[in-house]
Amino acid sequence: MSEAEEHLLKNTIEEEKRKVRSMVRRLGLRLSGLMFVCGVLVFAFGSYSLLLPSDSGFSVRLSLILIGALGFVGGLNIMCGLLLLLGED
Repeated sequence: MSEAEEHLLKNTIEEEKRKVRSMVRRLGLRLSGLMFVCGVLVFAFGSYSLLLPSDSGFSVRLSLILIGALGFVGGLNIMCGLLLLLGED
């Protein structure tokens, strides 16, 4: 490989790194906000279900919603962790 090709390849790699980092920053901010909102909602519904006497039919539906929300927050957590790994130097 010639010196010009090697220089072009190195510049291309650096350009791709910059693009990925900028995308990760933008996406990371949005996902962080989404995780915060989901965490607050899970906390509110969990506190509601623990503090108030529950109706059995409503309790089952609320439990299913909470389990789904916890799964969603867990998936977001994994995505955010992978984004952090992508954004590292």
